[in-house]
Amino acid sequence: MTHFRTTVSQGYSICLAAMLGVLIGAAPAVQAYEVWVADQSDTGKESGGYLHIFDGAKLAADPAAAKPAQTIDLAGEIGKFCEDATKKAVRRPHMVFFNAAQDHVIISFLSGHVLFMDAATKKPDACLLMGKNAHAAWPTPNQKMAITANIADKKFIRIWTDYAAHKFSFDPDKDVLNLVSFEGGERPDASPICPITESTSRYAFITLRGGGLLVVDVTVTPMKVVATLDNNQIHPAGCGGIESGGTMYINSGGGWPVAPLSYDVYAIDISNLPKSISVKLVSQRDDQFADSHGMAAVGRYVWNADRAGNNVEIIDTLSNLSVGSVDLTTSANADPAPDLMDVAPDGQYVFVTLRGQTPLTGNDKDAHNAKGTIPGVGVIHVDAEGRVGHYKGQAAITNMKEGKETADAHGIAVRK
Repeated sequence: MTHFRTTVSQGYSICLAAMLGVLIGAAPAVQAYEVWVADQSDTGKESGGYLHIFDGAKLAADPAAAKPAQTIDLAGEIGKFCEDATKKAVRRPHMVFFNAAQDHVIISFLSGHVLFMDAATKKPDACLLMGKNAHAAWPTPNQKMAITANIADKKFIRIWTDYAAHKFSFDPDKDVLNLVSFEGGERPDASPICPITESTSRYAFITLRGGGLLVVDVTVTPMKVVATLDNNQIHPAGCGGIESGGTMYINSGGGWPVAPLSYDVYAIDISNLPKSISVKLVSQRDDQFADSHGMAAVGRYVWNADRAGNNVEIIDTLSNLSVGSVDLTTSANADPAPDLMDVAPDGQYVFVTLRGQTPLTGNDKDAHNAKGTIPGVGVIHVDAEGRVGHYKGQAAITNMKEGKETADAHGIAVRK
């Protein structure tokens, strides 16, 4: 808006400005938010990793110029905190989630650790060891639990969370579900990949490395499997999951020997739980160089990343039809390898991690499904309330060692 002349009275200026604001639709104040990105590459001796925290508005406005406002070396103070608590060093920060109140962040490490950290002070509250592996620890919407997938030990673990009291715990006898007993036939490998609950925080949906799905009631003790699907119904190793409009959407993905390349998106009707569930395949790319991974809800649309195909597919949840995709290739980065995603508070931007030349997880060495060029975080501008996206570019991250770029962006979460 142009400045008023100094001859206009202050009161009249304020009134006129208000009137003009109504007429032209004055832009609302931008809500401050942060974008947290985990780099899985070592920062200590076979340990650590980086946690990069970006100013969300600056990242969205000019991705190429954006630098992290803060970078935390997880081999430092936090690494010592975890090693003191568990007698084991942290390594490979893989997933990042915020609780509903946005006052705590949960970081799961492939070394088996789950870290609970105060989001404002960046100080650790608790560090628990889940066994050999903690692939994903997802906070339930009711803030009572963090449900955790341990791939290596084939266990699903319920962590009780009291954020206000800074207390986090699990009972190995009551809060651990051994999934080996659910293997057999068309569910050959029950290693859990990614768990998520629906909005009531009662049912956990657990994708499996060998394909299939387990639905677990996490509110009872012992936890109870109430529904199952096999690997004909759900293909292997999905790690995208989101509830939208009362339907649970999950995917299948590549990177494992059982499925070097795989891309499927499923809509699961959960209205008849705990009696039954039904599943519908809504998208597949079996005839393409494709690998499905991260997923996000953008308005009424589900966005699903194709890590190998370098794009993000957009699915309309009203029709369950694909309505387009966002190409992330640019002259600056011909192979971005998009992975996980999260959405800005106002829904105007989607942020996606981009894998580098040295993907440390989820990559088949023959297929190169997760191998990219420049590690970092990509920015997509959302249009048409989620039906369309336009790629703005990326902010790069780095961890150079002996002249080689080793950074590997994976987990991402927006702190609103």
